[in-house]
Amino acid sequence: MTDTTVLIVGAGPAGLSMAILLERLGLDSIVVERRSGINPHPRARSVNVRTAELMRQWDVLDEIEAASLPLPWTEQFVYCETLAGTEIGRVITGVQPVVNGVELSPAPWLLTSQDRIEEILLRRLAGMDGVQICWDTELLEVTQGDEQVTAEVRGPSGTRHLTARWLVGADGAASSVRRSLDIEMDGIASFGTMINCQFYADLGPWTDHRPAALYWTTSPARNVFQKIDVDNRWLCQLNYDPSMHRAEDFNTEVAAEWIRRSIGPDLPEDFDLRVTDVIPWVMSSTVAERFRDGRVFLIGDAAHQLPPTGGFGMNTAVQDAHNLAWKFAAVAGGHAGEGLLDTYETERVPVAQYNVDRSRENSRSVGRIRRLVESGTATVEQKREALRASTQYGNWLGMDLGLRYDEGCLIPDGTEPPQVDDPVSEYVPTARPGHRAPHVPIDLDGATSTLDLYDTQFVLLCGADFDIAVAADGAEAGAKASLGSAGADPAPRVLRLCADLDDPGGAIAAAYGIGQMGAVLVRPDGHVAWRDPQATATAAMTALGSLLRR
Repeated sequence: MTDTTVLIVGAGPAGLSMAILLERLGLDSIVVERRSGINPHPRARSVNVRTAELMRQWDVLDEIEAASLPLPWTEQFVYCETLAGTEIGRVITGVQPVVNGVELSPAPWLLTSQDRIEEILLRRLAGMDGVQICWDTELLEVTQGDEQVTAEVRGPSGTRHLTARWLVGADGAASSVRRSLDIEMDGIASFGTMINCQFYADLGPWTDHRPAALYWTTSPARNVFQKIDVDNRWLCQLNYDPSMHRAEDFNTEVAAEWIRRSIGPDLPEDFDLRVTDVIPWVMSSTVAERFRDGRVFLIGDAAHQLPPTGGFGMNTAVQDAHNLAWKFAAVAGGHAGEGLLDTYETERVPVAQYNVDRSRENSRSVGRIRRLVESGTATVEQKREALRASTQYGNWLGMDLGLRYDEGCLIPDGTEPPQVDDPVSEYVPTARPGHRAPHVPIDLDGATSTLDLYDTQFVLLCGADFDIAVAADGAEAGAKASLGSAGADPAPRVLRLCADLDDPGGAIAAAYGIGQMGAVLVRPDGHVAWRDPQATATAAMTALGSLLRR
């Protein structure tokens, strides 16, 4: 007997997302968090399109959008010497999923602070019976056995032991779970020293005429300004030199002076600027040497630490949870072998490394712009060239929606990925195995996108001439004979185009590359697992059995 199926350490976006996903899949969980509640500091702010798609599925996207900045604030980055001083230039962002009039997703890219996101996720969890959250509870020790993992925790009522089938470490960059397993981080541990400053001020005179996601300043201090909400709440990240300053010296008064200098030299003495909190941190560019140790898994910052340039940290964390949760459910239900859980590391480590590398490149491109300006000798054309060279930072739709797995719980079909000039900024929809299944508008029982079909079970999407009767019989037989019948039904949902699902003009068949006779098998997390343009029901069920027996 165990106290819970999954014990989650950490109640940030990664841990809360994991709890939501598990409950939706029918698994119970306990979340332990050493904090007493939500951290009111904004921290992460970018909700990428893929993450917004997931939040749409969890019925929280409307609330997230209501807490987000208006869309004009997402459309550019501004580089300037000071907010009130000389503007160096702008980079127009291309992160919204409408390209040349074609809608690539039903969800937008949003700017919403992490504290607001956590509040919304917690409200969603409040209506879920299968989740218990323990605040003020610190992890002390983790031990593993053949069938369960035991965590010693200390909370308001003292020390106790919690047992679970699996444990998920979602406890941040200084993860106690990771440290307890002696898992090292590979990469650059100190890529920059920063102070996060949350403050309130009316910066409208220098920003309202040019709303932007970010305002980078160069002198007299290297800072970046980020508007948090419409109530004059801002975040400023101070980039300081540790050989000249100490992190502990940055109290609210010192931070306010640095911010004032980066706004401009001629501010009136009575200019109202109130810093509410300062948080020192070290920018890292690292990935854990492994994401799994027996029955313990790492997600989010516990597994990888990304420079903030690109805003992929929280998004990568939430998508870790999305990749792992359905695999827990498949194994817990008796429909898959434990080996399926190994595919979490196989699939997510390359994604984490790619996102870390791209984020570090973005940071370096900003550094080049700043060094040119600070040199005092750069020409206008040199500055413009540096801005042009930085455009991947602010244009990452391909990196966002083009996310793919090359190995893991998938069966390659021998095709190559779409060829694009820049895989970071350009996205071409494809149903090649390993890729995110494409969005196509539909109208089926309240679902308005093909993405709505992929949630808690596999989906077998078939061409109009695929023999649906055989497919359905095969699904049932495969579930009983090969995959076991304990727990939730492992059989895929079978949908035939033009019969179960309207496909006027063949848009879905074309987007998924299955034609009239083919079929595609999509995982619960919306990634394509298998595809065959000349499929049979037997081949489809054999593929599913093979995938789950891993």
